Amino acid sequence: MGTDSLYNQKLIKAYPFVSDILSEQMEPYNGQDDGRLDNLLIIRVQKADADLMFKRAHNLGLGNSDSCAFSTIRQHEMHIGKRGEYMFAIDNSEKIINRVDWPRDREEQRKADQLCVYASDIFWSQRHERIYSGSIIEKVKYLVWVTVEAWYTDNKYTDDKYTGNERGYRSRFGELLSTSIRITIYQEPEQGFEKLLKESNLYESLVLDTRLLQRGLMMRDVDIITMRGMLGEMCITFQDEVYFNGMKEMREKVEFRSASGKFGAVRVLCAEMCGCDFVTLRDVDSQITFRVYSDFTHMHVVGQTGTLPQIRNLVKTVVRMWNQNTEARNAFKTNEDLYVV
Repeated sequence: MGTDSLYNQKLIKAYPFVSDILSEQMEPYNGQDDGRLDNLLIIRVQKADADLMFKRAHNLGLGNSDSCAFSTIRQHEMHIGKRGEYMFAIDNSEKIINRVDWPRDREEQRKADQLCVYASDIFWSQRHERIYSGSIIEKVKYLVWVTVEAWYTDNKYTDDKYTGNERGYRSRFGELLSTSIRITIYQEPEQGFEKLLKESNLYESLVLDTRLLQRGLMMRDVDIITMRGMLGEMCITFQDEVYFNGMKEMREKVEFRSASGKFGAVRVLCAEMCGCDFVTLRDVDSQITFRVYSDFTHMHVVGQTGTLPQIRNLVKTVVRMWNQNTEARNAFKTNEDLYVV
């Protein structure tokens, strides 16, 4: 839907600041006057919650970044994309009073003297390295999260003269095909933004990924180091209660040395690769992968996505059902599709 759809027109009339946001430059979108917004505009409205306070952007293809987005949707099957995410604060007069731009590429991230930028940074008018000042939280009526995506032809498939990627994926961006903007308007919660921020817990709401944990370790961030330790404890629980409690033996007996099973809502995938066993636990919202070398007696975490409570639930569910549900345990069987030489 574009800005001229009846549904969007109704929301834009109810929230006039949306028009102001659409006039902002937000790479890869350069403002409403560039004529590219006739493709897709999605507007949602919901209450702000604790997860929003520690939300982070996932920018791709911006600045000098060598990253890009891919899609399995047929519409963009042979295309590559850019993504930029932004946060705006709106006051009682429904005017933009602050904006947060996340680092566009790794170089900007490296220069930033802080672990990462959270959505809650929007409540400070001045942010320099690790020093925050000028709180505006009492003035904020709405928070607005904006995700901009642009899809391009991939020179790898369309340009006969394309010879390589000396500039990484940047050399592969061809003709602009479409632009989409997704706007989520977060209304002030009943307790207000100030109390919401105080009640929010980093250990419950921060989505963990490998890059964040690595950067946190290098910067000696106490919270991240603590959370790494919690993930390590989950790994020990899984190896003792599941992997070395029958799973390893079952996996070694199957023909393809790989197996999978369903434990409630959690899918478990186990496969051998390069002399190591990889075990992944995942559901619709989160996943964690453990690895163990042949003949080693301990596992370690090699990747994860999700909050600590989500990942903890994965491990607890599999541990409980592996030890208490014979039917689920016996359903853990060979999976030819997971076989890796």
